[in-house]
Amino acid sequence: MSPLRYSPDASRPYPTGEDVVEPDGEAVRVWIPDSRLLVLGNSQTPEIELDLEAAQADEVPVYQRKGGGGAVYLTDGCVCVALRFRKSPDRGIADHFAAGNGLIQSAFERAFGIGLAVRGISDLAFVEERHGRWEERKVAGSSLYMPRHCAVYLASILVDARLGELDRYLRHPSREPDYRDRRSHEDFVTNLKAIQGKSGSEITPASAREALIAATKDPAFQALLDLVSHCNS
Repeated sequence: MSPLRYSPDASRPYPTGEDVVEPDGEAVRVWIPDSRLLVLGNSQTPEIELDLEAAQADEVPVYQRKGGGGAVYLTDGCVCVALRFRKSPDRGIADHFAAGNGLIQSAFERAFGIGLAVRGISDLAFVEERHGRWEERKVAGSSLYMPRHCAVYLASILVDARLGELDRYLRHPSREPDYRDRRSHEDFVTNLKAIQGKSGSEITPASAREALIAATKDPAFQALLDLVSHCNS
């Protein structure tokens, strides 16, 4: 089962969001996947990271993005973000991750009163004290692709996903952040819907998407985007 890779001839919208790299296209895309799919990081090996037999049996397609990061399982319980950032000499990889993650943090703090913390290289996690100890559970993961003229940030956010399916398709990752502490996928992650926010607003994939789109309209954030790109040159 060979993973599919994005090419400029791919039909839009491309399931992993990498079509945001195309010149003169939109610099922001926020969407809810309309079907199940698995996405590998650029350097990952499908046989190591995925249960390909289960994916094939259930007809779940496998893609491989150009950016790094780990494998993810996307469903209609997730919200995905693709951002095309403008490159400049004073902005590096950490700055692009900070801008993309900062957008997500700001959106959910403002709309739902939920605070997320950066953990590992670029994860966003919900941190709370339970039974006398701090528990950190991942809500969002991100990756970065750096072609010559721009930076493409991709993130997937768990809102109301079926977490029990993660361990069916994703093997324990070959590389993991220290805060994961060898936990299974289901024990390591949580949905936004499971977190009690301060606002009392219902959190659904649709409302999470609306909150993210609203946050992208901020002029300070717009200034970071590559609005007219020749990114794939």
